[in-house]
Amino acid sequence: MLPLMGVILLPLSIFFWGKPERLLQMVIVAGIFPAAAVLSLGGICLQPTLAPGLSFLSYIMLQKILGARYPAQQDVRTLCSAMVFNGVWAVFASQAMPRIFHNKVLVWPQKVDAAGTQSLLAPSFGNITQDAYLIVNVILMVFAAQYVTRSQIKIASFFNAFMLTCWLLVGICVWQFLARTIHVPPFPRELFYSNTGWAVLDGQTAGPLPRINASFTEPSACASYLCGVVFTCLWLTLKGYKVKGMRPLIWASTLALCLTTSTTGFASVAIGLMLLPFLVVVTGSARLLGRIGQLAMIGGVILGMMMVTVVTFVPSVVTAAQTVAESTADKKQSASYKERSQADADAMTVFRETYGLGAGWGSNRSSSLAAGLLASVGVIGVIALLVFDWKLVMAAGAALRAQPHSDESLVIEGFLASIFGRVVAAMLSAPTIGMPDFYVMIGIVIGAIARVRLAQRVDKRLLAIPATR
Repeated sequence: MLPLMGVILLPLSIFFWGKPERLLQMVIVAGIFPAAAVLSLGGICLQPTLAPGLSFLSYIMLQKILGARYPAQQDVRTLCSAMVFNGVWAVFASQAMPRIFHNKVLVWPQKVDAAGTQSLLAPSFGNITQDAYLIVNVILMVFAAQYVTRSQIKIASFFNAFMLTCWLLVGICVWQFLARTIHVPPFPRELFYSNTGWAVLDGQTAGPLPRINASFTEPSACASYLCGVVFTCLWLTLKGYKVKGMRPLIWASTLALCLTTSTTGFASVAIGLMLLPFLVVVTGSARLLGRIGQLAMIGGVILGMMMVTVVTFVPSVVTAAQTVAESTADKKQSASYKERSQADADAMTVFRETYGLGAGWGSNRSSSLAAGLLASVGVIGVIALLVFDWKLVMAAGAALRAQPHSDESLVIEGFLASIFGRVVAAMLSAPTIGMPDFYVMIGIVIGAIARVRLAQRVDKRLLAIPATR
């Protein structure tokens, strides 16, 4: 079966097969359509990001078979090594741990195997499917990083594609809000929700207000992505980057985030704002303090004007906002919060009962990222991820000092802010981050760092050449 999203993306993926740069941009854009499918075979649905992603991988693999080499490949290997090790360990553990601890540990299985209750650990189809996704994502990250090290690639074009994607998501949020409140224009569910493997929660309400999930499976998933958008726009604005449409996007994405009424989104933004002073100290950018105050004043004025307008012309919104605030404050008393907390507690039990090795990738499903990683890849995989994160952040800092406010710096800071926002949200309410666009963003950041390192080596060689008359 070929869903409507497949009718759009599959021909484009084939058409741009010889243009890997366009395929990577398509992966970024398709990242906001996780509830759709480009191909449906029985109960297996191909995610929209995988259409351009697999097309990109096939092109790069063919190029490598023909002997193609990319600049700064060694830098890419060094930066990716810990993530590659984590991937290898995760695949090994997914096959070994369910057999070593067979019938000895209770786990929450993946959705495809779920029966609504915990079950004894055993090898399952979830191990295979999750391994396949992980392998594709890691290879996609490495190949994307290698490809963008080419000097003729305009690396800022990937961030421009991300900005377009952000505005597109905001538009979809407003579209769904209008469709659910005034029923105009009609919302195309068949386009956005064609993945039969997911349960789409698009009918939720918070008091009199509809909860918006846009093109995602649920409001919290949409809010998690929007957190990355808010973090990116806010951070780049504070750092003084001039990107067209970025400042309005701060307020537009914040509005879209409010439409989701997601506690995850509100809490993630609050955590980000609390971390801002720490980031100012770490980056050593004293000028950020002034910009933070300036942005806060502008935001206060805009917020005040909006509140006065809303209270005057739409007073019912005040009651709705009070309902949302009360439901957010009482979140810990809700059944969903208790279920998620129990899932995380069960994940930590799995971690302890497997002696810190984990139950294997794809064996257990938790509610938050940290508990999910500990229960699946164990302490070995988590340490590998922490090493990867540390090396990436240190290398990014060095690259930003070497080429401040360059295109590479824009991509590094912009994508890292988005990645950070999505990770913070996942720490609160997502078992994993398995979308290919997330890994492509990491790969582009690594490629940008490698480009800076390569440029530094070239400059050193030029300086070492003795002057001749």
